[in-house]
Amino acid sequence: MDYQNQPVDPELIIEKIKELGKIVGGKAYAHWSKYPATMFSFSRHGIELIEMPEDGFENKKGNDIKLAIDAIETMFSLPHIDMFVLVTGDADFVPLVKKLRIYGKEVIVVSRSKNTSKEMELSADMFIPYEDIVKSEKIEDKDSIEDIVEEVIRIIEEHNYEDVNEHIIKRIVTGMKIDYRDFGFLSFSDFVDNLIKKVRDEFYSNNGEYSEYEENYMRYIERFLATSVMPLRLDDLVKKAQEKNPWITKNSKYSLKELIQKMIEEKRLWKNSRGYIIVPIPRRWEIKHEKILPYPEHRDKFVEFVYNLFKAGKANSIIEAIHTAKKELNLTNKVVGSFGIALKFSGKFLGKDGSDYVSMKTPVYLNADYEDFKTAVEAFYLKSILKEEDIHEKNLPIASKYIYNTENTKRLNEIIEHLMDLQEVFYIKPYYKYYKNLNK
Repeated sequence: MDYQNQPVDPELIIEKIKELGKIVGGKAYAHWSKYPATMFSFSRHGIELIEMPEDGFENKKGNDIKLAIDAIETMFSLPHIDMFVLVTGDADFVPLVKKLRIYGKEVIVVSRSKNTSKEMELSADMFIPYEDIVKSEKIEDKDSIEDIVEEVIRIIEEHNYEDVNEHIIKRIVTGMKIDYRDFGFLSFSDFVDNLIKKVRDEFYSNNGEYSEYEENYMRYIERFLATSVMPLRLDDLVKKAQEKNPWITKNSKYSLKELIQKMIEEKRLWKNSRGYIIVPIPRRWEIKHEKILPYPEHRDKFVEFVYNLFKAGKANSIIEAIHTAKKELNLTNKVVGSFGIALKFSGKFLGKDGSDYVSMKTPVYLNADYEDFKTAVEAFYLKSILKEEDIHEKNLPIASKYIYNTENTKRLNEIIEHLMDLQEVFYIKPYYKYYKNLNK
């Protein structure tokens, strides 16, 4: 890793490399007195820290030579190593890439796209943009019981299990690798019993009109439709849905077609003028964006809390701020997970090196006043919808209810105007469109 010229989050890089194969060693080159916060992350993964002089033309050439010599030496001394990962976009390393490939080694280059020479990108066997790694970053933290209930329900919906029983819950929870003792239970059986009750209370909230199997399948239909890439008419929906999860006739007094028609009658689904079956908004948004729900009941307090943390110098990274907010505001993982993604993509944080591609764990600073910061976080949730679909002007009250928990569109219109000023959103009567979707 040419860390001196390409500061990155070591944890993200290492996790990505592990997807490609086993890491047997590595070296990171930098003037390490400038980067004390990241030294431990490298060391704990067995990455050797190589001290390099401060940048300057002569020093840079020497540093490049040192990295290249070490790579060639490793190639000859450890011939069983068949893959080299270079975290640099510097064109000066193109000869090294070519030499490694001549000797039959696979070479992966990881770097920020804007800092990577085209020749370097084309010379490697594979080029991985660092910004793609950052975008796919996940927030890891211990789950709360509420998080587990939500995840269990999601799995039940996806797999269309016929019933919520002990066998199903045990199978799901075992796959999630959960330690029941973390939640204060003395036995796994007690934990499962408690979980079954919570899942049933949350999952089956109907008034007894439908069986558990029918209610479960209706949720599956909603999810299937909301995530389908192709529009489906009634007969096609019946056929396609059963291909993934067969409808068991003996479990219902309805045929699947009749059940879907009931959903249309009750407005859980909607048939448009062309006969396509659609999940109405905001339910469609809730399904498609379940990892980034707006949680308006918590958002303002969270944003203000995080803003004050950074301005007071009490947070050095997004993940640190999230953990503090979770504890102090008593929020669940689902809530802080959504807000964390909004912070990361707000565009208001910069790395200590000035980079605008920030990860959750790298040191950052907040580059905005409070109103600007709050607007950016709120805009994230509107943009997440618009990136997927246009919003009809008549549906602004629904969008406002989804994002702000009120049908009064005053604040939503302010955010739309802000994004239109930035030319990220355009109004083409009667729709609001994201700028990347104008030709769709």
